[in-house]
Amino acid sequence: MSVVVAVSVGLMIGVAAHPVAPVDVAWNKGSGTAQMRKGLPNPPGWYQAAVGPRSTEKVLYLTFDDGPSPHTPRLLRILAKHDVHATFFVTGGAATSNPWLVRTIHRQGHAIGNHTWNHPRLTQFSTERVRSELVRTRKAVGPAMAQCMRPPYGMVNERVARTSIAAGFQPVLWTAHIEDWAPHSLAWTAKRLRSDTRPGAVILMHDTHSQTVDAVQRMLPQWVKQGYRFAPVPVCD
Repeated sequence: MSVVVAVSVGLMIGVAAHPVAPVDVAWNKGSGTAQMRKGLPNPPGWYQAAVGPRSTEKVLYLTFDDGPSPHTPRLLRILAKHDVHATFFVTGGAATSNPWLVRTIHRQGHAIGNHTWNHPRLTQFSTERVRSELVRTRKAVGPAMAQCMRPPYGMVNERVARTSIAAGFQPVLWTAHIEDWAPHSLAWTAKRLRSDTRPGAVILMHDTHSQTVDAVQRMLPQWVKQGYRFAPVPVCD
């Protein structure tokens, strides 16, 4: 069953003055561990809703989940050195503990998306809980919060999508990730990023791991040499 939902800007609090893109996606049971390992969460229609039509333009959408963390400052310095803008999907708990980092992320031109308050599997909780996770995080971040969210574990279905959009947040998934929740060598992580590199890729990473920051530092000059530019996920920008 497809969901087509649009939200009036007038219903939003502390977000940018342009509407969330309508959703026209056959949201299903969401993805789980098996799909996440493939880096291709369901459903495929999310990309056009969050990014737009597929293109051959050499642009990468670097996204970082679960922070901010003690590793975020170094990542921000690396991104700034290369004039790269990314999207940070922050949790409310981490944002509350590190308000100065949230301000720095925003000040440096990165987009800040909603990753819920404490990272639950949203499809397993009530509509009221889903909304509370998102609204509470928006209040913690304030006006810097963009009109997008990333469901933890990629778990999203029709009900979660409707609730998110009604609260002012377009679900954003990913086209690839580097499995950085598990320990890997720098060489392995950089190789994974190289294999994920393609025009329009939305790459899932976590700014809670030092090896991820190391891999980004190694890859940025290579990406630039290949002619890639970097941007926040369009619906978050």
